[in-house]
Order: sequence, then structure tokens, then C-alpha cells
Amino acid sequence: MKKISIYILAALAFFAMSCEEPFEPDPVPNAQQVVVEGYIEAGEGSSPISYLIVSETVPFFSEISPEQYATLFLDNARVVVNDGEQDVEYTKTCLSDLPDELKEAAGELLGINTDSTNVDVCIYVDLFAQLVREAGRTYTLEVTFDDRDDVITSSTTIPVPVPLTDFTFRDTPGEPIDGLAQLFCTINDPSEPNYYRYFTDADSTGLIPPFGSVTDDAPWNGQQFEFPLSKAELPTADFDPNTFGMFTEGDTVILKWCTIDKAHFDFWNTFEYARNNQGPFSSYTRIKTNVEGAWGIFGGYGVQVSELVVEK
Repeated sequence: MKKISIYILAALAFFAMSCEEPFEPDPVPNAQQVVVEGYIEAGEGSSPISYLIVSETVPFFSEISPEQYATLFLDNARVVVNDGEQDVEYTKTCLSDLPDELKEAAGELLGINTDSTNVDVCIYVDLFAQLVREAGRTYTLEVTFDDRDDVITSSTTIPVPVPLTDFTFRDTPGEPIDGLAQLFCTINDPSEPNYYRYFTDADSTGLIPPFGSVTDDAPWNGQQFEFPLSKAELPTADFDPNTFGMFTEGDTVILKWCTIDKAHFDFWNTFEYARNNQGPFSSYTRIKTNVEGAWGIFGGYGVQVSELVVEK
């Protein structure tokens, strides 16, 4: 009877597996597609620059020279953003148009070392700060081109910022490490769903996001909650599990804490999951975009910027 039971269970398992339908993701066209990335910020310490980068995809298995890289940025677009009161057309701005003192900052934005390459790329900027940038507003995007029929649209909101308070630096977890500290902060979270992203500048790296830069408020919705925040590390930095994400005593830290809407959160959440979940046995992840007619993100940030000195 025991053997018969085993055979029956095995047969049931086989038939159950045979009834499962394999997951086949929607096909992705092989032709080059347009990618957009742009942000609008409001709040204390927010960037005064609203911009949109318009580029094209490249085949995954390909090598790109600096000259080819420059051709991926499309310079024949018309970018219009509406802030609820007016249409504002962004101005095409190229690296070659900028004075030397601004080229380095623009290069950091685009991931280009302007000291070692003569690559000239163009993006679209609200050059005269015409957009009304304030929390609670919805912004709509439309991108058209001179030589193609594509029409790209999107919309985003700038949520009311939910600030952090009560910043404290404490001993590293486990055995304390001299000269290093862990950052804790407190949030008074509203009862409705909220979504957040953050950046740090702790080693003169510029503001960069950590490996997991976004979170929702599911663990603390509607509560006052204390939690640790890790220092963002450059992808090229050496990894040490004992010191990763810790801050150095005596340093001055810039923390940029952003409140974002759900579509903005979904983009970064799926993007970071796909980026960090690599390997032959990783699961398939389709990055969620809030853009129609292209890939990418058009996002709003409700910003709080804090300057902290690392002292335990």
C-alpha cells in the first residue's frame, strides 16, 4: 500500500506539472527604440534644473565607442511639458554649448568623463526655469520628432514631501568598527500609501543612489518609524560586507530624500531588481515604464536635502 501511495503521488505531481503553462514574456522588438529619462523636482534643496534625455537603445551584445555613444542621443526632438497652467518647450542644450565650469557637472549627469573625451551630446532642458515646480502638481510630457511619426507621452506628479527627522549616527552592527558609523533616522509616515527614493554624497562622489534606492511604506504605513539608511556606494567600489553602507566619522554627508508617486517607484523597483538579480538562474523581470510610445521614466521628486556631520 505504501508503494502504491508513492506511485499515486508521483503520478499526480507529474500531471500537475504537465498542466502548467510555460511563461513566455511579450516579445521585445529588435529594432532600435527610443528611451527617455527626465525629472522635475520641488522642495527644499531640490535641483533647479528640469531636463529630459532622449536616446535610442542598442543591441545587448555590442561594443560602443565614444563616437557611437554620442549618436545614441537624439537631437531632433521637440520636448513640451505642461505644468497644469502652461506648455513649456525645453531647449536643446549640448555639451559644446556649455562653459567649461558647467561641462563637468553635465558630464556627471550623462555618465561622461568630459576631461578624457571630446564626445558632444545634447539633452533638453527647461533652460529659463519656466515650469512651476511645486508639490501636488501633475506634469504631462509630449515628445515629437522632425523625421519620424513617433509621439511619446507620459505624466507624473510631485508628491508632498514626507521628511525625515532625528538623524543619529551609532556604532556599526555586530562588533563596532572604529571610525565607522551607521545612520538612523525617523519618519512620521502618513496613513495613505507613500513611496520613497534616496541618494547620498559621502565621499565627494556626487549624489548617487544605493543599490536598493527605493522603498514603499508597507512596513510602517501611518506610523512613526525609525530605520537605518545605508551610504550609497559606487558600482566600482570594493565590496567589504563589514563596512558596506557605513559612514566615516568626521565626514560631511549630503542626504537627498525624495517622495515619489507609485509609477515612479515601480520603474526603479523593477529596474533595480533586474540589475541586482543577475546570473543564469535569475528570474525574468520586465522593467515597468510610465512612458507611452517609448521606454524609460518621466518622474517627479518631492525633495528634502539634509547636510549631516558623522558624529557618534
